[in-house]
Order: sequence, then structure tokens, then C-alpha cells
Amino acid sequence: MRKILFVDDHPIVRQGIIRIIQEMQDLDFEFDEAATGERAITMVIAGCYDLVLLDIGLPDQSGLDVLKKLHQHDPQLPVIILSTYPEEQYAVKAIRLGAYGYINKGSATTELKNAINNAMVGRRYISLTQAELLAEVIHDSPGAKPLHHALTERECQVACLITSGMTLTRIADTLSKSVSTISTYRARILEKLQLRTTADIINYCLRHKLTM
Repeated sequence: MRKILFVDDHPIVRQGIIRIIQEMQDLDFEFDEAATGERAITMVIAGCYDLVLLDIGLPDQSGLDVLKKLHQHDPQLPVIILSTYPEEQYAVKAIRLGAYGYINKGSATTELKNAINNAMVGRRYISLTQAELLAEVIHDSPGAKPLHHALTERECQVACLITSGMTLTRIADTLSKSVSTISTYRARILEKLQLRTTADIINYCLRHKLTM
């Protein structure tokens, strides 16, 4: 039986997606789970997995950093990113770092199934939206990239949460950060996107489909 390591800090999410995969009749897997990036790296080094399902928003480090380390350890290990973050911000980065697919957690189960089936035979799964994004990266000059490509993962996360209607205080609670830290992220977002107000951030994110 093939083994999957599912890395996500939310037990309910892990159990829900595992149940979805188990209900796919032609997919038969054994699952291990990890809640942090460090734990995932340790388990991969110590064990033998056929696939890793990896969340971006881990509590101890970025999922993309975990992806880099896993790829360095075993370039042949298929890793599929599962995330609530928009494809426009992270899909191209993840694929460039070696991910076999980038699936939004709200996507149809058939998309997840197709990504897993592709990974099991050594092929990457690229959605139509991701193919268009990759084409833009190939053809655009560096200066033509959207301003939000300069945002860090945390800054993009904060921008998305602001766009969802959260206050800075609630964002601070959600991310276990101080309000002053979130205010600093907001200031950096405004500077990098060349904006002036929170409303400008919301309008920019909606225009570029940077929402959660």
C-alpha cells in the first residue's frame, strides 16, 4: 500500500481531506500526519513516502520552505501543495520549487484526485489558470510583473485577511502576532503595492483575485 504524509496544522482539515481521498474508490493509501514543517521533514527523512500533501500556512515555517528542504532531500518525492491562498500568488512559486501540483482546498475533489494520480506516475498537475500564469511569467519581462509579486508570503497572507474583512486586531489574534507587527506588515504592503489606504489594499486584492 502506498503511503501519504499529510502536513497541516488543523486536525479537522487533515481528517476531512483524508476522508475525501479515501472515498475515491480507485485510490488506496495509508496516511501519516504532521502538524508542523519540522515534524514533516523529520518524518520524510526517517520514513518512506510516495507522496506529501503540504499546506503553506504552517505554524513554525512556511510550507514553501518545507518544500525546498524536502526537494533537496529527495528531488523525486512528489509534493502537492494544498492551500487556501490564491493561485495567482503562490502556484508559480510552488511549481518552480518542485511541487507536483498546487490545489486550492476549496477545489472540486476531482481536481485533487487528478493531481494525486498524476503525481503517482511522476507527472505534474497544472490547472488552466496555472498554465496561464506560467505563460505570463515566461513571456513577461521582469519589470512587467504585478507589484504583488514583491510581497512576502506573510505579507500576502495579511493582505488577503484584510481583504476578507478582518481588523488588524483579529488578524493579530489569528496569526498569533502582536497588533504592532501586523501594522508593520500593512505598512510594507502599502509601500510595495504603491498604495495609501486599507481600502486601496482591498481594491487591489480584489482586482488581482488575491482573496482567501
